[in-house]
Amino acid sequence: MQSVEVTKRDSKAIGKTGDKVMVGKKKNSAANVAGLLPSLLRQKGWEKQLDLHSVFPKWKDLVDEDFAGHAVPLKIERDVLWLEVENSSWLQQLQYGKYELLADLNDFLRLGQLKDIKMVLPSPKDKLSFDPDDKGPPVCFERPSPEKIASFQKQVDCIGDEECREALMQFWYLANACKKK
Repeated sequence: MQSVEVTKRDSKAIGKTGDKVMVGKKKNSAANVAGLLPSLLRQKGWEKQLDLHSVFPKWKDLVDEDFAGHAVPLKIERDVLWLEVENSSWLQQLQYGKYELLADLNDFLRLGQLKDIKMVLPSPKDKLSFDPDDKGPPVCFERPSPEKIASFQKQVDCIGDEECREALMQFWYLANACKKK
């Protein structure tokens, strides 16, 4: 590595004129990124957020049928899970099981803990369309080509943590295979 002084022409892209920057050969950037990802997730607190938000896709498996049929998760904000409840009668009924649900959800979570559960009613315009089974717009499944799979597999092969590599591969596969109609 050598240090080079920034000229006036380069100062907009790099830094102030007169600053010294390090210039040299690029190291294996893919390996650097692979080493950075797990620690970046921990440092930014994203690992905990990913864990907290894992209740969304597993909602119907984590709660009993009454909860699942009349309440859907909306968001998690400041470790509080917000649920949209079908109507005021169900809101009152579900309040009775709130602490049991909170305990069950926290047992499921590995890294984070929910502090509370808040329940809201749908807005008047959404009231007629409340459907806990609504999966959003239809999605079709289109398997990525073997060439794309092999190409991405080659990109993630540099990740040392097998579990992390496999999770990233699964995420990529689903992101590329599921298409809205």
